[in-house]
Amino acid sequence: MIITSDDILGKVALDSEGGVLGTVVKLHIDKKQKQMTGITVDQGFLKPDLFIGMNYIRTFGIDAILLNDVPLDTLKGKKVLTTHGSLIGSVKNVLSKGNNITKLVITSGRETLEVKASFIKEAGQSIVLRKNWHKK
Repeated sequence: MIITSDDILGKVALDSEGGVLGTVVKLHIDKKQKQMTGITVDQGFLKPDLFIGMNYIRTFGIDAILLNDVPLDTLKGKKVLTTHGSLIGSVKNVLSKGNNITKLVITSGRETLEVKASFIKEAGQSIVLRKNWHKK
């Protein structure tokens, strides 16, 4: 089946958990290989545009673009908490191999911490670390 840019542009992009990331505003096409490499999503007022590579896209649906994962860049700026709810800091950067997180770089005041992905208990509106987490 063939689709056109009209079938993609203006559609809502949904992450694997059903969260709305924003509206597709651009298509990225590799000029040499003549194939699509990803999309750009407008996340809304005062939020930066988000590039989503083809490896994240599960399907181009009728009403929305469905992703097979949560893009790692959406974690930047989220608060990082202990299991007891104490604030550790916020995510400055996400280090990864492919779509898999290896470490979070967290700013805590003037200090920068690196936390291995194995210490992440859950990631949603904020990042919650396991009880036994420790900084590197």
